[in-house]
Parts: sequence; structure tokens; C-alpha cells
Amino acid sequence: AYDDPLSSINVHFAPHGRELGWHFDNSSFAVTLLLQAPQAGGIFEYVPAARASGRGEQGYETVDAVLDGIHPVETLTFAPGDLVLFRGRDALHRVTPTIGDVTRLLVVFAFNDEPGVRLSDSALATFYGRHA
Repeated sequence: AYDDPLSSINVHFAPHGRELGWHFDNSSFAVTLLLQAPQAGGIFEYVPAARASGRGEQGYETVDAVLDGIHPVETLTFAPGDLVLFRGRDALHRVTPTIGDVTRLLVVFAFNDEPGVRLSDSALATFYGRHA
């Protein structure tokens, strides 16, 4: 389980122009369920094995190459109702800006292999505007 009362289960709303920038997850893995796809955009892009956090390797060179547009990026296309199991701790990933009047809706269920893992207070303040 993920020991974080605010971020164990979330619904992400992405209206026109909204994106989720490149990042790694704090959780070991997540299960996502797309409820509603946008008219366009909102593409899930990722780089598998961009780092090896368990060995203390943060993958800075890979991240720089992705941000500079010189490292290949994979995409995953899924439709409303699709469940996706994703290990985002070591896979760099993002969602591209959404386009159109239909809001992208995605449910995220976060899980952790280790007990007691939770977001930092600064991350909680950034994402939720408060602490648990």
C-alpha cells in the first residue's frame, strides 16, 4: 500500500492546454484507468528504465537527453476504460498538453513495495495545497 492519505487514489482533470511535465513517480507502481479521453493531445510519453533508483542511479544524462529532444521517447495509446499498470519510479514519463473542449479524466491508484512511503510536505503543498 501507499502510506499517503492524499495521493493513494487521485482523479486527474486535464482541460484544454493542461499537461503533466516529465517526472518520475514516488510510488513503486500505479494502476491507471482512463475515464475520458480529450479531443486531441493528452498523449502518454515515457522512457523505460531511464534511471535505476534502487542502485542510486538517478539517470541525469538520460533526463537531459530527453529534455534536449535527442533521446527516443515511446508513447502509449489507450482508450477510455483501459487499465494500465505502470512502474513509473524508474521510467521518465509525461502527458502532453490536451487540445479541445473535452477534459481528459484519469484515475490513478498508487502502490508501494515498501511501507511508510509518502510524498514530501513540499510535494503535498504543490499538488494539493495542503498537508495530510
